Amino acid sequence: MSSTPSNRMRLTPSNSPYLPRPPRTPRGRAPPEPRLSLKRVVGTTCASPTGFDTVNSSFAYIAGGAVVVVDVGGDQYTQRFYRARPSAVPVHSTPALPYSQSTSASTPKANDSRNRVSLRESTYGSADWSDSSSSKTWTSRERIKAATCLALSKEGRFLAVGETGYAPRVLIFNLEDSSSDTPLVSISEHAFGVKAVAWSPDSKYLASLGSANDGFLYIWKIDPRTGAAKLFQQNRCTSYIRGMIWMGNNLVTLGVRHVKVWRIDEALQPPSPMKPKYIGDLNTPAHSQQKTLPGRNVLLGNMIEATFSCAAAIDDTSAIICSETGDVCLLDDTGKQMKLTNVLESGFPTTCVAIREGVAYIGGRSGNLATVDVASFMKGDSDSLKTSTESFAGLFALGFLKENMVTVDAKRSIQVWKTGDGPDSVDTKSAPIPISGHQDSILGVEALRRPNAPDADFYSWSGSGDVILWDLEGNIKSTIQVPLDQACFDDDGPDLVNQLTLVRATQGGKFFVAGDKLGVARIFDFSTMGWVSSMKAHSSDCQFISVYEDKSRFLIATCGRDRTAQLFHRTTNGEFQHFQTLEFAARVAQVLIPTADRVITCSLDRTLQLHDLVTKRDDPDAMAAIPSKTLAVKSSPTSMTMNTDGKSLFVSLLDRSICLFDIENGKLSNTFKCTDESGVESVVLDSLTARPATDKEPAFLLGVSNTDKSIRIYDAQTGSFLDREWGHTEAINGVALIEDDDGSRRVVSVGSDGTIMIWEMDLQERSWGSISRDPSPIKDGSAVARPTLRRVLSKAELAEFQRPSPSGGRRSPPRTLSKRKSLYNLTTGTPSKTPVTGLQSSPASAIAEDTPSRRPSGDTRSDSPPVSPKARVKRRPSLPTLNVVKTKSSNNNLRAFGSLNMATEQACRTLRAYRRKLTSTDPISQEVLAELDQELRLTAVALGDRATRSKAMSDTMLNGLLDQYSERLVAMLDEKLRLTYRSPSDQELESPGKRPRSSGGESSNGSS
Repeated sequence: MSSTPSNRMRLTPSNSPYLPRPPRTPRGRAPPEPRLSLKRVVGTTCASPTGFDTVNSSFAYIAGGAVVVVDVGGDQYTQRFYRARPSAVPVHSTPALPYSQSTSASTPKANDSRNRVSLRESTYGSADWSDSSSSKTWTSRERIKAATCLALSKEGRFLAVGETGYAPRVLIFNLEDSSSDTPLVSISEHAFGVKAVAWSPDSKYLASLGSANDGFLYIWKIDPRTGAAKLFQQNRCTSYIRGMIWMGNNLVTLGVRHVKVWRIDEALQPPSPMKPKYIGDLNTPAHSQQKTLPGRNVLLGNMIEATFSCAAAIDDTSAIICSETGDVCLLDDTGKQMKLTNVLESGFPTTCVAIREGVAYIGGRSGNLATVDVASFMKGDSDSLKTSTESFAGLFALGFLKENMVTVDAKRSIQVWKTGDGPDSVDTKSAPIPISGHQDSILGVEALRRPNAPDADFYSWSGSGDVILWDLEGNIKSTIQVPLDQACFDDDGPDLVNQLTLVRATQGGKFFVAGDKLGVARIFDFSTMGWVSSMKAHSSDCQFISVYEDKSRFLIATCGRDRTAQLFHRTTNGEFQHFQTLEFAARVAQVLIPTADRVITCSLDRTLQLHDLVTKRDDPDAMAAIPSKTLAVKSSPTSMTMNTDGKSLFVSLLDRSICLFDIENGKLSNTFKCTDESGVESVVLDSLTARPATDKEPAFLLGVSNTDKSIRIYDAQTGSFLDREWGHTEAINGVALIEDDDGSRRVVSVGSDGTIMIWEMDLQERSWGSISRDPSPIKDGSAVARPTLRRVLSKAELAEFQRPSPSGGRRSPPRTLSKRKSLYNLTTGTPSKTPVTGLQSSPASAIAEDTPSRRPSGDTRSDSPPVSPKARVKRRPSLPTLNVVKTKSSNNNLRAFGSLNMATEQACRTLRAYRRKLTSTDPISQEVLAELDQELRLTAVALGDRATRSKAMSDTMLNGLLDQYSERLVAMLDEKLRLTYRSPSDQELESPGKRPRSSGGESSNGSS
């Protein structure tokens, strides 16, 4: 809950002589109509009396980013919801403080209210914000803020709500509205969170107290007719405050070693800031009647080290103040002489106190509830404590209605108890009206299709192992406790705390499959209320569980952080059996079983894997998953779901986009960014759910975004934004879509803040059905101690299974791969023997014969068939040719050297290394030596020809190269030949006319 910052440019100030321009819709699109409406909230985030209040027959409590007002009538109750979007424009603008400099863009500092910026308001008024397009949306920097405190006016007309975090607001709502998203007033003078708000007994004043970092206490004068607020008085308060109450016309703050009384001067008129005479003249001095709120600390005496947790006013001059250790004290302000007296000990840590008809009810964190007679207590009687019970599960807050007592316990549940005839009697034996909740953070939610065995609409689970089945009215239908084994290690290191991570159920709710953080998968039979199987599926926590059930098969697939996916099925005799382990290169994010013969997985290596489930002909219990396709995505996937046609797959990626793949051909059908209504900022979607189009509704895609803590709906065909709503202030861990028989839809979201929010979805449009929408263009011992299950099938075992095929034949023709030819076998004809002496007669002709031409000769006499044009690779040569058009194919590796100088240096290094190798006694093949001799001679001839055509090389360098690489190396080779080979054939080789043909010559002849 936050508003738009005021450091942005305004289109037209309030006092401008020019008329403001009409607002423009961002990017030319009309603002979307609301599609989701909040209908019920289960659970609360209230943990102190500042987040709870009662008046008449209604009570209010905080739940994430919203406030729930409950009206109780007999045994029934109704809920109303009050919240404000970050960009909500209030009905009445609050004048800025005289010291506020709206043009300053500096960050406000704690305890510096006189010099800090009014972050949400300005001297121009909030009406100017409606002219800006930025007021219609909020950015990721303007996160939803949690409601931390609230207060109901004594006559029940107004509701005040304080936010937490940086730049919070104090919102005032009109309780005469059934539910409201638009506040009457939005006050933004606090900088670092609002700790408490309180209404005066006559509802003329509203006190707002910031946190210790904020350090300011404001008194606002409220117009009883319209609810508009003006600053009346203010002062600094930098102590750690736990509570704030009104005692007559005085305000009392209490906290850590702190009790202080602030006196309101009603004779003082509220200041009205003077408007600047000229536009931009912001140096107007403060009003002369602006005064500081006076306050005086109460002497604590022997309670100097106490931390005071709660208080309740007895009359205009006295109040009960309780400490965390159980001290119950009396604050007396008779005659303006403040005195704090420790009257009695409650015997338990005190968290809340309330007074009803002369009896004070004191609640404790341990579940105790004690009653104290107020008349005896004010006389200082230590025996005024009447009764004490322990029938509650830890009390955080309590209050009284006309005929009921309301408690908020440690399980985040709210109980409405009936009060007896006496002032100190509460009927704790009869069943109260429950408004149940989860005790811990909720880790997920899933829908249950009706009819089902537990008669529930959805179920949720927490890390402690509690699985609760709910209906749409927020009533608990059944509970399941999942046993969690704890990991034990031999060393002295800390043990891992196990917790429940995932729960999945079959369509009828007969079986529940649970996975924990240690990788153990358990199967629960709801009909027998017992666990039928337990398996060590993964070595670490389970990431996802998918269940498929039809008349013939019952399949379970799990994936974990150990880069595996485990497959289970139910055999014909009713037992659950593990039949295969799928291994991957990265962690598997999700696994799906859309049909009885297919498994789809997505992993963090940016791939989607499709496997076909097959069975043996003679053994239906023998199953296996055969890899079918692998689809590559451009980013790591986070969530996926099948499209309603069963032939395509929606995949959400970390690059904040959603892709639609056709799983039959593996092609990408569509992709779009998950943008907001302005089309600027995009988010990452999780928990995807797709539904088809109807006569009045488009096909939509539902998901949650933890980037801005919102629930989003997109058009599944065009990818256009439909709506987003928010309410959770911590991570949203899941969303479920519930469809009734009458066609109505409910969306259930759960969060780490322990709240469940039930939304009503309405996507019907008048224009839908009459206007056709063009589709998007197609784009080309204990289970922990057991060893982890592993069964990776080999190719031989997979060959025993037959892939299912609807046509009875192969799905695609066999692919033929052309054999890659070696660089050393590029000859196309039968080589003919040519004397080596012929090559030495003409250097130019030798190079021409050794190097193939760019244009193939028409006189190619080859018995082999010509090479296919597709197999011929056309590439531009990277080196200039030496008096020819194309170099020899056997020397193609020299082209990669970059330049002729680099190639020359590489050749020199190679020859030096080769000379060092010649000192060894290893034998050398005769043909290899002959080929090397020819290459050296050709290189020397080419260098000579290069020198005659170019003056880049001097005669001295040329002579040195020729001496080094021709005479010396040839002499060494001849000596090596004489020492190694002593046969008649060697003597024939020494003659210049009978030198054998080398491979280079054969290649040269074949290409000529």
